[in-house]
This record gives sequence, structure tokens and C-alpha cells, in this order.
Amino acid sequence: TTLERVMVAMNRMAVEPSARGAMVQQGCLTACIAVEQKEDLPSEKTPSRKPVIAVAKMLVTTNPALLTSSQRIGAIKPLLELVRHHQSSDLSQFEALMSLTNLASLNHETKDKIVAERGLKIITYAMYSDHDQVRQAATEALCNLVPHDGMLEHLSNKENLRLWVSFSCDIEYEEKLGTARAASGCIAMATQYKEVAVALASLEDRYIKFLKTLLECGNLELMHRVLVIILNLLNAGVGLEVTKRSGAVDFCRAYVESYHDGRKSDELDFSPQERELHKTTIEMSKQVVLHKNSNT
Repeated sequence: TTLERVMVAMNRMAVEPSARGAMVQQGCLTACIAVEQKEDLPSEKTPSRKPVIAVAKMLVTTNPALLTSSQRIGAIKPLLELVRHHQSSDLSQFEALMSLTNLASLNHETKDKIVAERGLKIITYAMYSDHDQVRQAATEALCNLVPHDGMLEHLSNKENLRLWVSFSCDIEYEEKLGTARAASGCIAMATQYKEVAVALASLEDRYIKFLKTLLECGNLELMHRVLVIILNLLNAGVGLEVTKRSGAVDFCRAYVESYHDGRKSDELDFSPQERELHKTTIEMSKQVVLHKNSNT
């Protein structure tokens, strides 16, 4: 039909990043969302021919703050359907997830809509993708739902939290580091809330492995995230015994003793940004040690 041909043309134009801003300004985004919402476009239609493909491409590179509320909210359901559709390509899923990540980052209204449209279940399923970038994008999308009550409840479930801990520890290969950063970053944000902190500490042996893996991995970003998590749990008054059993406090003490005066730090081949992060991890390690001492 003529409508289908127009949508295919939209999809092809949206492939070019430099055209996307003009497409949004000229009403293409609004038109694609409107077509998606019409009942005469069957949901089983091949995803590559659906207007949501263009929606996903446009929203990957568009600041969601520049969109109207109706555009942001109207895009969420079709994007989730694109992630869920069994015929969607890895690229389409990735772009849809990145668009959802951007939308979720804006405000509570977009988080609410994603959760209301069963987004937690759909995006969690995408975390099991065989494609590294899809898996990372799904993890980042859910990360941006914190601190929505639905996401905190999701992470307070120990079975769900085990997945996040596993992803955080999966750092053997370079291509998995992005997912590990996103997963551990999500836990770092979520453990500010006691119900998630309690759930994490209750994992015990998995929590111990989690602490050991990230503290000893040699990656400053991951180390920073796990130190945030340790301090969140200690400040919430949970997990002190299991943290001590993990050897994390002893590690932090040795880390501070090795680098506190800056002499050994100068020998390390760090960029200016890494040097600042290294100083931050030293200060946080001091806090862990002092917290333990104040509770003995």
C-alpha cells in the first residue's frame, strides 16, 4: 500500500543520522507513532517494514527533553514491542533499547510508562540475548529505571538480583565490560535503598564472590562501583559480617597502605581521569576501613 511505501521510505531516511533531527522537526516522528497506533497495521507485520524502526533510529540520537510529552509516551509501547518481537533483528533491538534508555533517563513519567507497559519483563528478557551490544543496551535501559518503585522491587527479588550480580562479574572478555559496568552501576545506585541492600547482602556467597571479583579485577571503574556498593550496605547497617568474611576490608586496608602517599601511584601509567578516579577509590577504601573500625 501507499502507507507501507511511505513507512519504508521513512525507515531508509532515518538510517542517516544527520537527517534524524530534521525528520523529528518536520513531523516524521509524530507521523510514525500515529501509524503504529492505528489498528489497521497488524502487529504481526514484519518488523523491518514497520514505522517503529524509524522511531527507534530517530530517538537513539535525539535529546528526549526536546520532544513533546505525547511523543515520548507514544513511542514507548511500540519500542517495547520491537524489542519483544521474535523477528526483530539485533540492530533493531539494540536501537529500540538505546531509545528506551534515553527516554527512561528523562523523568518519572517515562519510567512509569515503561514499567506500565510490562517493560521490566520485556527488557529483562533482552538481557539474555546472545548479542553483546543488545545485552548491554538492555542492562543500561533497566539501569535508567532506578529509582522507580517497580525497578527497586524487581531488584529486591533475590532471583532477579542474582542475574545482575552475574553480569557484573562477567568481565573475562573485553566485549562484556560494558555490560558489567552497567550492571554494577545499577546495583550501586539501587543499594542506596535499604530493601535492595538487604537483598544483596542475603546472597552471601554470591555477594562475597561479587566483591572479590570487582575489587581485584584491576579496572578502576568497576572498583569504584563496588566500593560505592560496600559503603551503601555499611551505611544501611547491613552486610557487615559478610563484607568482613569476603576479605574486602583487608583488601581496602592494604590498598590504602600501598597508595595513600601517592608515591606508588606516580609509577602507574594512568591518564589524568584515571588518576583522579584512583584517588577517589583510595578515599573510599579509607571510609570502608574506618567504618569497620567504628563497629568493632
